Amino acid sequence: MKYLLALGLIILTFSNAHAISSKWLGKDKIMHFSESAMLTYWNYGVSKDYMHNSNSNSKLFAVSVTFSLGFGKECSDKYLKKTFFSKYDIFYDVLGIAAGLILINNLR
Repeated sequence: MKYLLALGLIILTFSNAHAISSKWLGKDKIMHFSESAMLTYWNYGVSKDYMHNSNSNSKLFAVSVTFSLGFGKECSDKYLKKTFFSKYDIFYDVLGIAAGLILINNLR
């Protein structure tokens, strides 16, 4: 089961699915979800394996860094690109972080 979840995230990340673009659906939302999941998993590994932090501190580090990157990206969109801040993208970032934590609990 855990390998199917990991494989599904990889497929979602690199897929060229042309979903209907809206506030809640679209390729952008899939990218936010899958990249947040992978970043959470990767940040956990860096914190646990290279920084030698405890399990709980590594999870906190992974969640904090990944959420900060997602929030920073949305701020960049608003103030540097002059587009808009998307709360829907943040929602998918949080879902991706949750999926990353599930991967951490099942794969590590």
